[in-house]
Amino acid sequence: MPFGGIENENREIRLHKPKLFTMDIPGFLEVYPFVEKITIGESSFNVCSLEGLVVLKLIANDDDHGRTKDITDIEHFIEIYFDLNDDEIYTVYLDVMDMYNTGSRIYLPLVSARVIGRKMNGLLKGSDDLIERLKQIIGKRPTETWQAMLDGMNDA
Repeated sequence: MPFGGIENENREIRLHKPKLFTMDIPGFLEVYPFVEKITIGESSFNVCSLEGLVVLKLIANDDDHGRTKDITDIEHFIEIYFDLNDDEIYTVYLDVMDMYNTGSRIYLPLVSARVIGRKMNGLLKGSDDLIERLKQIIGKRPTETWQAMLDGMNDA
């Protein structure tokens, strides 16, 4: 993904070879400070956080509704998120675990979605228009887990 000081004031990148190509990239500026550098052998890569990927996939799907894989990817992230982040959830987001019925078959996805929403809000701090856009996008998906993500974005 193109990251780091390459977008213009209109939040676009312009590629000139082999021909002129302009691409809108809302969200990249906000996600970039949270990338992690991973080194494999002699190669280094900037890797986007899962919350950052959710932001970018929500925008991409909203821009092109035919990108249905973005939604299934996000739902997969929600399903596996707790297993990947349980230590942080137990130490930083323990309050979220008390917000939902532990007997629910979707208890962990609800907890995960709410934490993702909170962390997305942190990534987007200062980008009020983008926060509102994402809240509108998420609000169109009337499931409990998507509502939990929206609730997380609305948490103070």
